[in-house]
Amino acid sequence: MPLNAVELADLLSRAGLGDRDAFRRFYEATAGQVFALGIRLLGDRTRAEDLLQDVYLRAWYRAADYSPRRGEPLAWLATMARNRAIDMGRSAFEKSVALDGVAEPSAEASPGDGAGNGKLTRCIGELDEGQRQSVFCAFFEGLSHGEIARRFREPVGTVKTRIRRGLAALKRCLES
Repeated sequence: MPLNAVELADLLSRAGLGDRDAFRRFYEATAGQVFALGIRLLGDRTRAEDLLQDVYLRAWYRAADYSPRRGEPLAWLATMARNRAIDMGRSAFEKSVALDGVAEPSAEASPGDGAGNGKLTRCIGELDEGQRQSVFCAFFEGLSHGEIARRFREPVGTVKTRIRRGLAALKRCLES
């Protein structure tokens, strides 16, 4: 029989005190749902398994910080899974464009400027300044939307929009 949110919160609270058996029961009650979410987010079973391991490792170390007032345990896990999936996507993106030696692109960057990845550099150079800075911070520095918003003193929604539009423009440019 599945456990309800109150029972899961109790197990998580006990795990926060170091109770390994409570954490094992918490894992057994929730891992299937987190794994299914991982497959949906990442589209790959192997990567979803890695995500599952990372999420529960984080959950073990952060169990003492969990507060039922901020949301149900499954929502807490889903948020961690989503954030970790985004991190994994960033990592895959960085590997796919082979960032070795690429400096922060400027608007004047050109394919022959020696920066490597000429087409990518050219395409990044075609973004408007806000998009270029936001994309660079998100994917090259690994900053979260909130961190970027604080850095540039702008609303998180603005940062998200700039990143989304910047990535769409990069995709169009790279495919042409």
